[in-house]
Amino acid sequence: MIRLSRTYLIGFIIFGLISSISQNLFAHTRSVSYSNWLITESEIIMTFTVPAREVTKLDEYKLLYPDLNASLQKHLSNSIVPTPELELIESKPVRTEQGTVGSEHTYRLENTNSLNIRIDSFFPIAPGHTHYATIKDEKKNNRTVIINQKNKSINLISSQTEITNQGFKELFSGYINLGFFHILSGLDHLVFLLVLLLLCTNLKQLVLAATGFTIGHSVTLFLAASNLIIPKMQVIESLIGLTIVIASIEAIRLPNRELKRLRELIIVFIGFALILSIFTSILSNTLLIIGIALLVISVLTLMEDEEISNRYRPALAAIFGTIHGFGFANVLSEIEIIKSNFLIALFGFNIGVELGQILVLAFLWPAFLMISKEPNQNQFIEIRSVLSSILLAIGLYWFITRSFI
Repeated sequence: MIRLSRTYLIGFIIFGLISSISQNLFAHTRSVSYSNWLITESEIIMTFTVPAREVTKLDEYKLLYPDLNASLQKHLSNSIVPTPELELIESKPVRTEQGTVGSEHTYRLENTNSLNIRIDSFFPIAPGHTHYATIKDEKKNNRTVIINQKNKSINLISSQTEITNQGFKELFSGYINLGFFHILSGLDHLVFLLVLLLLCTNLKQLVLAATGFTIGHSVTLFLAASNLIIPKMQVIESLIGLTIVIASIEAIRLPNRELKRLRELIIVFIGFALILSIFTSILSNTLLIIGIALLVISVLTLMEDEEISNRYRPALAAIFGTIHGFGFANVLSEIEIIKSNFLIALFGFNIGVELGQILVLAFLWPAFLMISKEPNQNQFIEIRSVLSSILLAIGLYWFITRSFI
């Protein structure tokens, strides 16, 4: 039987207390929505999509339960405010991918040179909400605007005066901002970076691990954004939680005997999951389960030798980075990158992600050094173990809820 260390148990207890205070605190990483605005000579067609979980938080949903589409349509009719006022011709639901809700609103466009659209949706219930609006006209000019609590308005210019197609500098900086704020608002990515920091004992190790993570997510960001690989986002989001779990287990630095027992326990659990997958409909994706099993068992075996584990950590970070890269690419696919701007968007977004990553690590590293230089090293080990245990619990929570809920 596995004997959990005191700090390991403390981490789970602390996380349990936090979860009991607010069940939504770690329910998901980000609150986001997307809209596409097509401006024609006589109409403006707005398509709005948002994760279904966000709609369930609305007051309209409490009144119209369980109709998600009607709840979103009613909410948008009240929370999207054009100036000057436009006539709403039609409002209808649109088909979206699983787990999201969409609504299309068509407005009549009469003689006007400019329009200001205020978007208040979801900010009252989620102050950290981010909205990505893509504006297009019939000549395929386009621009992307990031809307948040501090900036809730966008300017639309009718086709009579034509919207100005963004120049290279404006477009490039826009996607840099998109990538930068995406990682800063993505709690799961930030948690993984913190675990990475706890794993490394010196700056060289941190730089190598961060570089491996960068290479990994850059490759899959390109593959997914270019539609060469189209992953299931629910699977990707759950696997992001798993990367946090695996890295946190190593950061706790369990003795080898406990790692072996944990590996045996996981083998039994995976075997049970495979039986359910093969002979019942409770679980699916047998090959995915086998892949996860091989990855977890291999990493746990690697952890038994600290020297080898340190040597291969950049490669492991690169593997985990490929999973996070699919999560990054989902943002670009949601705002529908225009093919003519594909390379600009991809390169700018990736730079933004890296700048955000560097900022986070540069902020945390001095604090980590300060704590690690405490005269009592046992106290530092205790702090690191507790933090790692808390992060492990968070990652496990994400992995389970994103896989089955």
